Amino acid sequence: MICVIALIVAGILGIFSAKYRIIAKEAFNCTFRKITFRKCNSDLNTRLKSQITGSFMRFFPKLGRVLYRYFEVFSWFFLIITILTLFFTGQGIYNYALYGNCNGPNNNQFCIFDPLGTNQPQNGSSSKICAIPGMHQNKTLTLPTYQITDVISKGNPDAKVTIIEFGCYACHYTQVAESTIKKIFREYDTEVFYVYIDFPLSTHENEYLTVEAAFCAKDQGKYWEYREYLFANQPKHYYDDLVTYATVVGLNENTFRKCLDSNKYQKLVQSHYQTGLDSGITVTPTFFINNQTIVGAKDYNEFKKIIRKELGYSWWEFWK
Repeated sequence: MICVIALIVAGILGIFSAKYRIIAKEAFNCTFRKITFRKCNSDLNTRLKSQITGSFMRFFPKLGRVLYRYFEVFSWFFLIITILTLFFTGQGIYNYALYGNCNGPNNNQFCIFDPLGTNQPQNGSSSKICAIPGMHQNKTLTLPTYQITDVISKGNPDAKVTIIEFGCYACHYTQVAESTIKKIFREYDTEVFYVYIDFPLSTHENEYLTVEAAFCAKDQGKYWEYREYLFANQPKHYYDDLVTYATVVGLNENTFRKCLDSNKYQKLVQSHYQTGLDSGITVTPTFFINNQTIVGAKDYNEFKKIIRKELGYSWWEFWK
């Protein structure tokens, strides 16, 4: 059995050194003959036995003699250990490729491939959501219907994956989820289509007005810049704050004020909120990824797992 171990070890080392490739080739030939019930025509097994036990003899004579006497037993033991090691290593690589950690989904134990824990799901006592007071969170979620011209969207409309987010500009966890959305676009670019539907929570003062301000910024082609300021300056969303952000991002102040004062988008914002209620939304952020849902500011790998599945990626395509 020492030839099998030599095949595994020398095969790995042979990637980096030519001398081990010779040993790996000899070990493969010997192993192949063994499993086909033929006698090994190489003395590799004897040479390895002599080298290994000889090394022990120099420093630990008694142990060396025991090892020499029961060499076949020790070979079987180490072969089993080697196979188990390769199995669990392969399992760890599979989990890391699929879930971003070695130990399966939603696991924050140590992973050798991620020693700093950058891909571990974030734990904490907080539920990472903002909720409507008194509303139950166990409602059945249904995919919303909307007019594309009435919502905020980004990406490729023909993409295989559509991500719909219900969010609130005053919700801290909607802000937290922004980094995940940005990372998704860095990784998948034209492979996803993102739709944002406003769900202004009544617990946040002036939030309806804030959503109207965002659409007024959209009128002047500065929605995404204005959105950055809304999230960065939570919870300062009073009228004067909204006007200040407009001037900072380069909007025409008078045009912006007229839009905001006219309540141009008031009915649209109300319809967005009703769309959320009709879809069972009670908390922000809530995401629909095609027909699957994520509630709360979950770890990026939760999104990645669903997106890759919807795109039809196989588990071994982890480099994509």
